Amino acid sequence: MENFPVIERFFAEQTAEFSSPKNVLRFDLGDNIDRVHPLTEATNGQMNVALMNRLNLTAATIGNNEGLGLTHEMLSHLYDEAEFPVLLSNLETNFAKGPMIFTTTFGLRVGIIGLTAPYRLAYPSAGWELSDPISVLDDLLPLDCDFTILLSHLGKNVDEKITERYDIDLIIGAHTHHLFEHGAISNGTLLAAAGKYGQYVGQIDLTFNEENHLVDHQIEAIATNTLPKYKSDALDIKGWQLQGHKLLSGTQLAQLEHPIPNQYPHDEASHFLGEILTEASQTDACILNSGLIVADEIPQNITLDTLHDLLPHSIRMVRFTITGFELREVLMEMIDVSAFLSTQQIRGMGFRGKTFGRLVLHQLKIEHGEFYIQKAGVWEKIIPNESYQIVVPDQYLFTWYFPILKKIGKSEIIFPYFLREIVAHKLIENEKGL
Repeated sequence: MENFPVIERFFAEQTAEFSSPKNVLRFDLGDNIDRVHPLTEATNGQMNVALMNRLNLTAATIGNNEGLGLTHEMLSHLYDEAEFPVLLSNLETNFAKGPMIFTTTFGLRVGIIGLTAPYRLAYPSAGWELSDPISVLDDLLPLDCDFTILLSHLGKNVDEKITERYDIDLIIGAHTHHLFEHGAISNGTLLAAAGKYGQYVGQIDLTFNEENHLVDHQIEAIATNTLPKYKSDALDIKGWQLQGHKLLSGTQLAQLEHPIPNQYPHDEASHFLGEILTEASQTDACILNSGLIVADEIPQNITLDTLHDLLPHSIRMVRFTITGFELREVLMEMIDVSAFLSTQQIRGMGFRGKTFGRLVLHQLKIEHGEFYIQKAGVWEKIIPNESYQIVVPDQYLFTWYFPILKKIGKSEIIFPYFLREIVAHKLIENEKGL
């Protein structure tokens, strides 16, 4: 959103300058929609699609931000007003289309496939039928065309492995935020990638002879901060922010008795959040980091807007069922690793805050080398062969932070709601006295 005005001009100008505008293909590779933006949140991504329409896209595919950052209902209707096809061959949805064949004015038949990263732990739980992208390529290839393009939201390593196995002419890649400033070649396949966050826009020039054989190519990723900016750009960008805040602030959630501080040593705000998440997940305890709450306090008056500012993340909760022995191992690992993480600036895997912050144990504690859990207001020693359920942010499952946690016990991602949505439901219940 912050770079959209520049990108829109680039698309329009490059298309207009080309001798045959109909032979210009325009693509979006996914993760266009991130609900950290207030207008995206307020419109369930509909505003993003409206902007995408202005790019006159040939096609788009989706990333995990669209696929898992929206509820099943939101995603089902996300592209209702889209003026472009969404190519997606490894996820069964109501909007996805299989490969398309685009024919240029000079008769070149271009086959285009879209694939997205297969989050096997998440997509089925979100209600989507997922297929392995490699198996999909086995079924689809070769396409009946002169030149094959893969719109890949699979990641750099997967793209490179695909080049070892399949005869694909060009892979335009995303997902791992990698950048090929001047393209790359792997096993005879051209690779292009334009980084992350709209910081780059890519241009690929392909030249074919009369037999429709590729004879020349040029790939370039251009930094958007080097492109001309107009005064109106800032007004548009700020206007989208203000519009989103206005829409969200119109919904009142709760009036607390007093603000709740998010500060050491008591971490009251984190325990307030931990209590809600423990109750909502029906678990024994919650482990979270204080940096999840992106403020020094939870204000007394809470609207959808203030809650979105406090918890802007695309993070859900994960319920772990583990033994007391495993829980002790996990806690020791977490305490050790979090000492390093506490001041680290974190971005990705749904986290949209600043730093990781302090590790907060809700209804768990360690005293004199012993591990305790609180049940019905009473502290009990954790028993090695007893079974316990804890809830943690799904970020802990997807990242490298806590290897022991990723390997042990039984994990279950709790769908469909993000942290702030769980909190919103609880606050509304409290206001209604439910």
